[in-house]
Amino acid sequence: MKKKNFESKTALVWKMAIASAISWELAKLIGSDHPYLAPISVVLCLQTTIDQSIRYSFHRMTGTAIGIILTANLVSHLDMNGWILGLLLLSGAFIAKWLKLDETVIHQVALTIVLIFTFERKSKDYAFDRIMDTLIGIVVAISIHMFLFPPDFTKKAAKSLEKLSNQLSGILSELSNWIQMEWGQEKGNMIENKIHQFLQELHATKEMLNTASNSLKFNPFGKKHHSLLKKYDMELKKMSKCYDYISTIVTTLKEWEKEGHLSSSDQMEAGIYLQAFSKFFGNLSVQRQNELKKGRDRDLQGLLDLLQSKILMSSQPSYQVYRDSFNLETKKLVKDLLLN
Repeated sequence: MKKKNFESKTALVWKMAIASAISWELAKLIGSDHPYLAPISVVLCLQTTIDQSIRYSFHRMTGTAIGIILTANLVSHLDMNGWILGLLLLSGAFIAKWLKLDETVIHQVALTIVLIFTFERKSKDYAFDRIMDTLIGIVVAISIHMFLFPPDFTKKAAKSLEKLSNQLSGILSELSNWIQMEWGQEKGNMIENKIHQFLQELHATKEMLNTASNSLKFNPFGKKHHSLLKKYDMELKKMSKCYDYISTIVTTLKEWEKEGHLSSSDQMEAGIYLQAFSKFFGNLSVQRQNELKKGRDRDLQGLLDLLQSKILMSSQPSYQVYRDSFNLETKKLVKDLLLN
């Protein structure tokens, strides 16, 4: 992961340097007296993903245009003092707010007004140069971002998902060991803490998948990864379903443990189910999904058949409510996994 982050930062450095150099020269080529404005736009508009860069560029261009329209023709007729500047900023910001534009646009309006108010008296072409150089910087930045090592977080999403599946597999294995070998040792609270940690990782992985999906927007080389991300999303939904399952059954198991009785047949049955789920998620390597899917489905179908046949049922009526609750939640999870 550290290597990937380093490579991502290295790519950003190269893009920033190349795009800034090109935009400066293009600005000079069209006759700008303020070519530095173009690379400023490059630096600001190079965001994490192409989609973010385009949205930020739109906000910057919109804010710049509003600021210039409001200020350029007035500045030469106004006194240069803080009160006049404040009134111009107030007017520009309220126009952007009235148009229901993004907060970023309001910042760009304010920045443009300050710079026009300061430099337009000294250079009559500043307003024109600002709008043209901003446009040049935006076009160059987005073009370089799209075609020179475009951002793609698919591999990061795969790593995050694989780590999450291994974490879930470990929790399921601990649940099985608790029932089969450590019953009566009150391990429920410890497992609940691990389930809580898993939930935090689940949210983080969802965010990573969302970032990976956004990184493919406007990416001319990312089409092949769209189908991968759809598969990753399906696997994440399965893990989310399993989180609901383990959160429910651990409460049932804690109550069952307080009653003290667990027959050998109950131990065997619950252990089979939980170990099967542990194996399922332990093998959930997204890079090898196509090869594993068929075998996993057979295992799950066999587990569902096992539940439906009601084998290994204990004859202890006092604890039937716990067994039924456990079996019901297990059956629901198996069906959810098969449907996805």
